[in-house]
Amino acid sequence: QQGELNSFLWTIRRDPPAYLFGTIHVPYTRVWDFIPNNSKAAFHASSSVYFELDLTDPYTISGLASCQMLPHGENLQDVLPRELYRRLKRHLDYIKLMLPHWMTPDQRGKGLYADYLFNAIAGNWERKRPVWVMLMVNSLTETDIRSRGVPVLDLYLAQEAERMKKTTGAVERVEEQCHPLNGLNFSQV
Repeated sequence: QQGELNSFLWTIRRDPPAYLFGTIHVPYTRVWDFIPNNSKAAFHASSSVYFELDLTDPYTISGLASCQMLPHGENLQDVLPRELYRRLKRHLDYIKLMLPHWMTPDQRGKGLYADYLFNAIAGNWERKRPVWVMLMVNSLTETDIRSRGVPVLDLYLAQEAERMKKTTGAVERVEEQCHPLNGLNFSQV
């Protein structure tokens, strides 16, 4: 039963109360039905909502995109072992070939085309740092492709908060997300 589920909602007892809710970066439709009502009620009752990052801010999105790029005009081919690069290229060619078959009729009905979707996810992949390419490749599965166009839980809640005229903000800056991942060395990636 939904009422018996762990909500991952922490309450800070003050007047008015404050809440801390842990989200995950998956399409909200995968988890929304499993979020207990006490978490949804806390969201609705709150006048201000703060997120990890402000995913509704174009500067946040462009900052995330630029932090993923290799420095000094380098290419992935320059930093990966040759055979690994070839395997990656073959895999991405396979994904591009399969993408039209993985897309849903609903996605097509909304004007989403396979080439556009591939470029939105994997465009400029040869210029990205290995850690970001790894994360990108992990999201290029049939299941993930079928849920493209559905906002992740964080973005869905941010959009809902804006629609409900709540005060919104972020607790982290793009650099605080980027630098730790970009600081991983090649063997860690």
